[in-house]
Amino acid sequence: MRKLFSLLSLLVLASMILAACGGAAPATQEQPPAATEPATTEEPAATEPPAATEPAAGEFASSDPTTYFQATFGDPETLDPALDYETAGGNIIANIYETLVFYNRENAQEFIPQLATEWTLSDDGLTYTFNIREGVTFHEGGELTPSDVAYTFQRGLLQGGTASPQWLLAEPFFGVGMDDVSLLVDPEGNLYDDREALSGADAGALTAACEKVKSIIVADDAAGTVTMTLAQPWGPFLATIANNWGSIMDQEWVAENGGWDGSCDTWQNYYAVTSEEDPFTPIANGTGPFMLDHWTQGEEIVLVRNDNYWRTEPIWEGGPSGPAALERIVIQSVDEFGTRFAMFQAGDTDTLTVGSQADYAQVDPLVGEECLYNADTGGFDPCAPVGDGSGQFRVYKGFPQVTHTDAFFNFNIASDQYIGSGQLDGNGIPRDFFTDVHVRKAFNYCFDWETYINDVMVGEGVQTLVLPVAGMPGYDPEAPHYSYDPAQCEAEFKLADVDKDGVPAGDDPDGDIWTTGFRFAATYNQGNTQRQSAAEILASNVGSVNELFLIEVLGLPWPAFLQSQRDQSLPLFFVGWLEDIHDPHNWYAPYLTQTYATRQSLPDELKSQYQELLSQGVTETDPEARDAIYQQVNQIQYDNPSGILLGTATGRRYEQRWVQGWYYNPIYSGSYYYVLSKN
Repeated sequence: MRKLFSLLSLLVLASMILAACGGAAPATQEQPPAATEPATTEEPAATEPPAATEPAAGEFASSDPTTYFQATFGDPETLDPALDYETAGGNIIANIYETLVFYNRENAQEFIPQLATEWTLSDDGLTYTFNIREGVTFHEGGELTPSDVAYTFQRGLLQGGTASPQWLLAEPFFGVGMDDVSLLVDPEGNLYDDREALSGADAGALTAACEKVKSIIVADDAAGTVTMTLAQPWGPFLATIANNWGSIMDQEWVAENGGWDGSCDTWQNYYAVTSEEDPFTPIANGTGPFMLDHWTQGEEIVLVRNDNYWRTEPIWEGGPSGPAALERIVIQSVDEFGTRFAMFQAGDTDTLTVGSQADYAQVDPLVGEECLYNADTGGFDPCAPVGDGSGQFRVYKGFPQVTHTDAFFNFNIASDQYIGSGQLDGNGIPRDFFTDVHVRKAFNYCFDWETYINDVMVGEGVQTLVLPVAGMPGYDPEAPHYSYDPAQCEAEFKLADVDKDGVPAGDDPDGDIWTTGFRFAATYNQGNTQRQSAAEILASNVGSVNELFLIEVLGLPWPAFLQSQRDQSLPLFFVGWLEDIHDPHNWYAPYLTQTYATRQSLPDELKSQYQELLSQGVTETDPEARDAIYQQVNQIQYDNPSGILLGTATGRRYEQRWVQGWYYNPIYSGSYYYVLSKN
């Protein structure tokens, strides 16, 4: 099963934090708690921003413009692209290795050629044909061939294992729900992560599994192509192979260094490899703009420029080409924020990894330039000076993250543990309390987003309007959504018919929710103050509408909180989701048909309605057509809410003002050093 995590502090990083996970069920990850209010920076005049103060010569010049220094915390787990499923390793892999397609600058949904010069998709949406770029060499000298590309994907799928990201590739190739290669050998799922048991399986089944993988990913070196045949059309396929686990490796080099040799007689010996035994954890050999010089675990990772980098044309209009501007990247392991901040002040590191929102107050007084994210353009407005513009740091603010916390209603509560008497008697609620759509709408109208964002998220967040994040099909800034409206909250409660006698509660002479009241617990994981505050806001507002409405805010230890979700005993719970791939399917499915839909006991009829649309959406390859499908889902969610969409945090990045070229792409694990320079 995929791992579930509890984050008790917010890692405010410029990069996306991916879930370290694998296996069948999508991962959830804790939404961080709110931090203290950051120091405010001086605002520009209301008419037009003042002109930037021209620094004196050398004022913002690095003493070493050839080397990029970064102090951060957390070592990679592995540098094997087929196994790594976390951001520290992903950051390194993305700068050493390359994929067939790449993201068009900050656009995580638009893809440009990289190691593939072009690609086509068959009319039935099943077969991709990639033309592989000629004249590309790996860092160790091998020439990139279509066979290397095919081998890379074959190796990843056959290596499998639930600690890896390979389930993201297995489903498109093997079919929905087929999340590991071991299922090709034993469809009952008894071989997950068990190399010994897999190796002891029927030899014919093992060979057949390998041959199937090889038959759906085929290289033609003479034609310069690789053909990939999917089990069904898969809308997010390009989004999946564009990420780090689609990085291309040199087959000959892999075999020489102890990896799979490509034979169907031996693949089972490499199944579910761990990072500790993986020979490619400490070494790397890609085609990218930087090469691994050395990795001293717990101390530093050093990359050096690939002076033979293949790119002769700009990566995009106005972008770089040829060898990188920077000669070296030095990533130092510095766990303590105070030490990192001191290094930043001294100019010994070019960017600052901030540990929590509480750290903003220390850094902001030294900021001299501020760059604000513009959601309409998907980029940053021109940077403006802060104060007199003399501060040595630049801050990028307001860019959207790819995680958010929400509230979830349980339609069929499995026990009375958190619902008082379990009856509509003023001392509890019945187990089917949230099946009444007016109750669910009332709770939505009673949540105060302005207070939540300003006071809990310290002003650095936006209301979540729809499930997917900005920039995806299905995201719509004009989508119908709820706003805080106590009068409408009261009206919806009065329309409810919890006792199911056919009379609205506000008119029921025999008593219903409005005159009887209710009591139950709203839960969150202990230590997550952001979720606690969200629950308290809701409880207070609901109670202010009717003093008979009592919601007790209850924190549970993380293991108990997870278990209570899974056994469907929580009536209302606050939890979050962190995407695995930057695609709407990775948002809609867990909320409406999979993970949370199960924990909320969503009715089968409603799930079936969603499933039909989501199946259309994930198999549709045209972005506009996908968007139209997901807009239907958005409308159903608004008309029939299964929870309360709360807020999506925005991020910050601090850097020295001599750094140039950074941009924000939400799917990156870290920085793409190729575009950076220092003046």
